[in-house]
Amino acid sequence: MTEPIVVHLLGLLSAARRRTLVVALLWALPALCVVSFAVWQSGSMVMLGAALAIVIACAVLARRRLKPLDRRWLVRQLNARIPAADDSLDLLLFAPEQSGPLVRLQQQRLRERLREAPLPDLRPAYPWSRLALAWLSAAIACGLLLWQPWHGHSLPVVANEAGDGAAGIARGSFEARLRIEPPPYTGLRASDDTSPEVRLPEGSRLQWTLRFGSQPTAVSLQFHDGSSLVLQRKAEGWIGERRVEASTLYRVVAVGAGIDEQRLYRLDVIPDRAPEIVVRAPQQTLNELSPDQSQWSLSFEARDDYGLAMAELSISLAQGSGEQIEVREQKRVLEGSGGARERRYQQTLDLQALGFAQGDDLIVRLSVGDNREPEPNVSRSASFILRWPAEASEQGEGLQGVAQKTMPAYFRSQRQIIIDTEALIAQKPGLDESEFEKRADAIGIDQKMLRLRYGQFLGEESESPGHEAGNEAEHEDHAQAQRSAGSQADEVMREFGHTHDIAEAATLLDDQTKQLLRRALAAMWAAEGQLRMGQLQAALPHEHEALEAIKQVQQATRIYLARMGLDLPAVDPARRLTGDRTGLSDPQPIALGDDVADAAPLVEAWRALDSGALPEIRTLREWLDAHPQPGDRVLALLRSADELRRSPACVECRERFKAQLWPLLPMPRAALRARSAPDAEAQAYERGLRGARP
Repeated sequence: MTEPIVVHLLGLLSAARRRTLVVALLWALPALCVVSFAVWQSGSMVMLGAALAIVIACAVLARRRLKPLDRRWLVRQLNARIPAADDSLDLLLFAPEQSGPLVRLQQQRLRERLREAPLPDLRPAYPWSRLALAWLSAAIACGLLLWQPWHGHSLPVVANEAGDGAAGIARGSFEARLRIEPPPYTGLRASDDTSPEVRLPEGSRLQWTLRFGSQPTAVSLQFHDGSSLVLQRKAEGWIGERRVEASTLYRVVAVGAGIDEQRLYRLDVIPDRAPEIVVRAPQQTLNELSPDQSQWSLSFEARDDYGLAMAELSISLAQGSGEQIEVREQKRVLEGSGGARERRYQQTLDLQALGFAQGDDLIVRLSVGDNREPEPNVSRSASFILRWPAEASEQGEGLQGVAQKTMPAYFRSQRQIIIDTEALIAQKPGLDESEFEKRADAIGIDQKMLRLRYGQFLGEESESPGHEAGNEAEHEDHAQAQRSAGSQADEVMREFGHTHDIAEAATLLDDQTKQLLRRALAAMWAAEGQLRMGQLQAALPHEHEALEAIKQVQQATRIYLARMGLDLPAVDPARRLTGDRTGLSDPQPIALGDDVADAAPLVEAWRALDSGALPEIRTLREWLDAHPQPGDRVLALLRSADELRRSPACVECRERFKAQLWPLLPMPRAALRARSAPDAEAQAYERGLRGARP
């Protein structure tokens, strides 16, 4: 029978073993909790295997920690901590029952001493600080897993219908997981979304993983542009991927799955915007050289949504006058300061080193590109001019007016328009259609601005920027240049003469010069129309004709500014207030196209919405395919039509559909009514005007 003191000593050993086991579990539980949370988030067999591996590792670790804790370990610990034991406690735990008298005597002494001496606590202490750090790390890891959805997260049902399905998915419904991989140049990380409708950067690769409550025999995605993507069946589900360049709508067609195959899902593409350029110095487009100025300081700022790349400064030096104009151009690559998405560029030009002299124009323009692939977006700033002031003109003697030089310096830019047109024609094979039309339209805007400047010298009224309201966002640089040109034109008019609203009454130019300028304006007008339509070959003859007329004007030496008032045509008193319209005619009405008949599907759809019925979506879609619309207008309209089809009683859906359909409706013709016959009083008044008696 075991002695009580021995039982008590063995109890110390058991307590130490239990404490060691608890500490080992406390060390292993944080990692086990993180893996278990990941298993719950993903449902992946890999994570489940990792959890089992951690459990096995915990068991092995506990066994290794408990193996050294035996009776020999107990004897060593007690002998070291109890001096009264005389290093002989092994006689109590290991001595045989039939021992010698000396052994029994020592055992008796040990029993008496152990009853009086306190026994030590052999349990290991808890490492609270290190355990707290481990549990805190586990909590942070679980929070990150909860904040960032796991790649294999169980997916929500996106189409609910009654019925039970396999693997927790209702029959007639499906689960979707979309993997978005942005282009590498954006620097964005791949992400996952559990909705079939996502927003993604332009050019991203999108991967669909679909699972169905009822297993289909074939699955495909049908896009609104007519293309399709066939999904392949794998262990994870039905998988397919596609590169998305523009916003689109698509349907999920699953044969035998029983889902709603007419429902539309939308993919919104976030376009890669071109860099934005802000000019800090100079403050205005046209600058005159100040006295003792030897340098020209330039400062630009640029920012982009993903990252900036090349920055190039174009420097053009125009020298000479008349037919002896020479243009030299050079380019400098600028290294900006700042981050990848926002940089500041500063450059100081040495005017003497560039050969800038009296009568010259120095023109600079900044071009900045981004990292877009395969072709970068490039933005260009407005052109900034540094002009050497012209010599002051002399006043004529014996004249009743003022003699001035023929043309301001900027009238020679018609030659630059021809150069730009010929350069764009040469570059046309390497440009896509949209870029070519954009650059041709920009040259047309330059031609218009030059035409307006010449027109002011014939007394024409200048056009307001509102005429180009449709191109405000596209020609922001030209708007700024036009404002500078307006202020400059005012100074020229104050210098050269008076501004008048009637071309025939203008006193700025003589008759021969007026005819030449009218010829130049007519040619510029024709060239502008061809440029705005992208017909560069047809615009070149008109541009050369305008240049030829300008050259003839430049051959003159002086323009006489007569100091006289308006010379208005005389009023004929005999016809005043008589109603005589001899020689007068009403303008012909503008012929309207058959827009209403062409847009009959839109009109029918509007009438159906007004009457509470459902419009014919197929006919409407065919009309939209034949008449492309800018932006995402078609996607929004088709999406609203799909919402109304699914919920015919939804008043908000119907109003949204009407609001998106309204801008596409044709403008109705003006309802002109014939003038009513005059009454008796009006007839008497008319006879009185004609001198007839009532």
